Amino acid sequence: MRDVLDAPQLRMRLLHGDTGELDRPVARVCATDMPDPRPFVTPGALVCTGLVWRQQAADSDRYVGLLAGAGVVGVVAGQALHGHVPEDVVAACRRHRLPLLSVPQSVAFSRIIEYLAEQAAEMRWRRVQSRADSQRRLLTAVAAGAAIETLVADFAAEQHVSAWLLTATGTVIAGTADLVEADVDRILATALTAPRLPAVATGAMRVLQVGAGDRVTAWYLVIRPSAPERDPFGADLAAVAELYRQRRADRQHLDWELADRFPVPFTEQPSRLEAAIVCEVHATEAGTGIEPVPDALTHRPLPGGPPGSSERASAPAPGPESAAPNRVAGRVDSAAGLAAVRSALHDVLPDLVTSLDREGRVVGVTSGGQDEVATAIRRRLGRIMPVLTGIRLAIGVSARHPEETLAGAIAAAAAASTAARDDAAPLSLRAADIDSAVGLFTTVPGGLQRRFAERVLGPVLEYDRRHGAGLLETLAIFLGCEGSWRQAADRMHLHLNTVRYRIGRIEELTGRDLGRLDDRLDLYLAVRTLGGQTAPV
Repeated sequence: MRDVLDAPQLRMRLLHGDTGELDRPVARVCATDMPDPRPFVTPGALVCTGLVWRQQAADSDRYVGLLAGAGVVGVVAGQALHGHVPEDVVAACRRHRLPLLSVPQSVAFSRIIEYLAEQAAEMRWRRVQSRADSQRRLLTAVAAGAAIETLVADFAAEQHVSAWLLTATGTVIAGTADLVEADVDRILATALTAPRLPAVATGAMRVLQVGAGDRVTAWYLVIRPSAPERDPFGADLAAVAELYRQRRADRQHLDWELADRFPVPFTEQPSRLEAAIVCEVHATEAGTGIEPVPDALTHRPLPGGPPGSSERASAPAPGPESAAPNRVAGRVDSAAGLAAVRSALHDVLPDLVTSLDREGRVVGVTSGGQDEVATAIRRRLGRIMPVLTGIRLAIGVSARHPEETLAGAIAAAAAASTAARDDAAPLSLRAADIDSAVGLFTTVPGGLQRRFAERVLGPVLEYDRRHGAGLLETLAIFLGCEGSWRQAADRMHLHLNTVRYRIGRIEELTGRDLGRLDDRLDLYLAVRTLGGQTAPV
């Protein structure tokens, strides 16, 4: 509105309007003198009127009220009919908070419309020039070897926005401010599940995909404008960021190819805390996901792995007669799908070193403690699981303890991943807690645990089913009381001889002697398994 008032060729005069009202943006110009203007105006419009509708002073408040209700930004009143703008029109505009400008009789409404059309065209041209200039600066910076962090910062400063570059698991490649985990969750929920991109996430954040591939391996440019009406040229930066993403992906795949073709043992660093990881990828019942690794693949010894382990050198290129491959997050072959999971693991754990064994499992070593690594994988890899349709991951993690070799830690992680297979969840992770017999028992697959428990306690379960004797409950409480007859009797509110009788009956049914340490351990593990206490954390 202020620009229209200040245009010298229009010779406008301000009759009403404060600073805030004059700063309203004008979207379009409408000219009308219809008694009911609402069908002919739209929100954001500047309305030009010759006041033909005004037959009496009372008409002004009704008419201006209709304009205000329609969302117009201001009124331009002509003087040809009345020779001036009546005071009741000014009062009505003041009451409804609409700025009012008067135009001389010599200035036709068409000149106002032409002026605003010229201004809009000039603004569009300036935006085109600005975008071209921005593109030239981006390409010049890329040619000069500028870091992607610098490009994001320069873009944000130039466009007056906040901007971030994220991976699908939540790694911040570059950004102008810190992001809390809740914001990252909301952004990635939009980025990974929106029907199409760009899309707007909670908090007015515009999300653009970097790269034309699937959403698991893509990066995401996130822009938060400083004002709602701003529309920054994010697509240009996203296109440039794809060069950096692809460059990083190429380096990563080259490292994998060298490691797989020319394997060397994982480097042991006794002075740092390390953890081994084994990740298995399994197709779900839907029949999609990673295909089994063909037997025809060549194998090599697994770097740093247990004796007899080996890794896959490379996957054969599918021939013209190959069956239609399964898909993982839009991937068109199993090797690429496995690479997507492997890449995501590297993204979660930046210093991870990996190789593939002959079963197609990703085997790796990274710095950090067991709990720290497991938490990072569970939280950040869990973000992409909704779009990794058709597969589930079974992951084992094991810390390398002092005086233990990496081969031992890898073997423990492999056992934990095997145990995790029984979990039907899309992402099942087990930590190889092998510091105790109970912890070691958790690395045994769940199905095998249950078979063990049923074999050891089967007669007791059958006896309880037939007689309701409560033998299993008595055994659990007796073991929980560390074999104390008196404590078990007090806790169950039974006579001491009743507890002795029941324990004796359990020993007869199972063939175990609770006075022997190995028999007591068998019964203890079986009771814990039936109680569901050996499930992964």
